[in-house]
Amino acid sequence: MLWKKGLIVAGLVALLSWFGGVGALQDSRSVIAKVASTIGATGLKTIRYSGTGFVYNFGQNYRPDVPYPKFNATYSRAVDYEKGLSREETVRTQFENPPRGGGGQPLYNEARAAAVVTENSAWGGGALALTPHGWVNAAMNAKPTLSSARVDGKPMTVVSFTSREKYKVSGYVSQQNVLERVETWTGNPILGDMLIETTYADYRDFGGVKFPTRIVQKQGGFPTLELTVRDVQPNAPVNIQAPAPAPQVSRAEGEKVADGIWHLAGTPDPNSQVVEFKDYLVIVESSVTEGRALANIEEAKRLVPNKPIRYHVNSHHHSDHAAGVRAFVAEGSTIITHEINKRFYEQIMLKSPRTLLPDRLSQKPKPANFVYVKDKYVLTDGDRRLEIYHVPNGHTANLLMSYVPQEKLLLITDIFNDFGEPRPNDPPAGVVSPYYAALGEHIKQLKLDVERMAPSHGRRVLPAERLWKALEGKVQAPPPSPPKTN
Repeated sequence: MLWKKGLIVAGLVALLSWFGGVGALQDSRSVIAKVASTIGATGLKTIRYSGTGFVYNFGQNYRPDVPYPKFNATYSRAVDYEKGLSREETVRTQFENPPRGGGGQPLYNEARAAAVVTENSAWGGGALALTPHGWVNAAMNAKPTLSSARVDGKPMTVVSFTSREKYKVSGYVSQQNVLERVETWTGNPILGDMLIETTYADYRDFGGVKFPTRIVQKQGGFPTLELTVRDVQPNAPVNIQAPAPAPQVSRAEGEKVADGIWHLAGTPDPNSQVVEFKDYLVIVESSVTEGRALANIEEAKRLVPNKPIRYHVNSHHHSDHAAGVRAFVAEGSTIITHEINKRFYEQIMLKSPRTLLPDRLSQKPKPANFVYVKDKYVLTDGDRRLEIYHVPNGHTANLLMSYVPQEKLLLITDIFNDFGEPRPNDPPAGVVSPYYAALGEHIKQLKLDVERMAPSHGRRVLPAERLWKALEGKVQAPPPSPPKTN
């Protein structure tokens, strides 16, 4: 009879568990319904909102352990919840003086950008499910679960669900039945499973719809948006067109620069270079994606078969120049980078979980080998020589440039580019970028005989005379900082 009693107990446990699951689901639905009623999500088809504040360029910080560069910003967004579309428009002006970090600094003029998010866009901070009213819609159409937490000493009800059958979304609901925080995670080639955290505060009523007037978003632990909302228009007319899907093709094409040196242009940016030694190859400069890094590796093998890519020179940690580092680790290459990157690369880039965006290294793990440069490092086989130097500058504290003395060729990243035509943010007449000035001064200090330069962005190999002409007779001056906004 003991076995019958065991079956009865097991059945009761299963039944209670089933009812508990149903109860939790019902409770989560009721929490979502209360939020929908409080903020006026029911019947909201579109919304427009705008404000002022600050934006920060993700992944472009001066050092990997400090916040991203900060810009004054005016911001507007239109959302069509029925079509699953939104359009963000941002106007940036210079905030930091002197400029520190990337993001197109220094800005001499307004920098305008627009981005359209669709249901098929890459999961990121602009996803509609991360907005208060979009979160309600997404949660209602998912299988939410319920838990509790305390945030800054306040009790919160946490409603969690999975979006797109992949991405976890957790909404923190206050006792006033408003959404105060949303967390999600997305795959990033450098940071792995990266936290995106958006907080909402100071809700106000706008025509029967409550909307937060203070929005702060963080990605990878640092702010990317701080916005004071000035205007909200519920159910305003919007006309957002979904862009045609862009082809995700990575390619690299080698162009011979000198015997044993090739310039690798292609898509996506930036450019890279291959330098051949007697028994091995070196690829200088990484990539904005793993795909482009793999294309660089394949092109190098095509150009010079049967020689291993023993070294990869990583110029700095910025997101468009370090996303391919893990691909070179998987290739077995030793990574040459600045010593500032040691903790960031070894503890975060290599050890962060990668469940959302598995790459070649996570699928076939391999130990990483690094050479950390302070001021100078030299590779030579007795004939060819590659000199790697740290460049003090405002763009990034850990920038490396590479010099081939036999060819009088400098391989340089970011602080010198030449796109072949005027650009909206070019310095005004009589002013030179402080980044150009820092490069010119360092070349002189090192007494390098540079005749040609291969930049990472823009046109390919250029005469060094372009840099000297840019510096000739001009005054180094950062742009004026406009009044700071709140």
